[in-house]
Amino acid sequence: MSFVAALGLAGQACFFSRFLVQWWQSERAGRSVVPPLFWWLSVAGSTAVGVYAFAQQRHVLLVGYALNAVIYARNIAFQRGSAQPVAAGTATVVALFTAAALSAAALVELSSAGASSPAWIALAGVGQFLWSARFVLQWWASERAAHSHFPRSFWWISLAGNVLLLAYTIHLRDAVFIIGLVLGPLVQVRNLMLGRASADRGAS
Repeated sequence: MSFVAALGLAGQACFFSRFLVQWWQSERAGRSVVPPLFWWLSVAGSTAVGVYAFAQQRHVLLVGYALNAVIYARNIAFQRGSAQPVAAGTATVVALFTAAALSAAALVELSSAGASSPAWIALAGVGQFLWSARFVLQWWASERAAHSHFPRSFWWISLAGNVLLLAYTIHLRDAVFIIGLVLGPLVQVRNLMLGRASADRGAS
């Protein structure tokens, strides 16, 4: 196994571990919660898998990892109390930048030799846009609340993006990417269930 592949697997282990930590903490609390370790593992995972995506020339996936890493770092700052809320319009700018960056990455990947068909690239682009947009949404919600916060819509968007990206990575037959996505839907559905149960208790 090459060093880059091992690095990619290590990054996916970080991604997998972060949701085990988040899931365990949520089960203990009886609601969806996110401990600080979740964000540190997210930054480590994005860095490692981003290097792997760069080496494999998977530009659509690379841009998503890079953009998410910035938002992960922002959440670390929130939880440490060192972040000041920014203007609401900033989230709109970030969302537009994300869409533009992912579109550019898709065009680059389409023009590269040996690229997948336009339909697969489009599916990957939509999946990665949703995968990245979930954290833009989470960031926006956190800015409004002035603390790290996960709305229920985060988990719905995560589920949709995860399913699309999983289909694309299965098409690529790339085990490093598949490993990082295959169990995601279970965690996302469980967090939706916990969120629903918490809302029901609050309404009663």
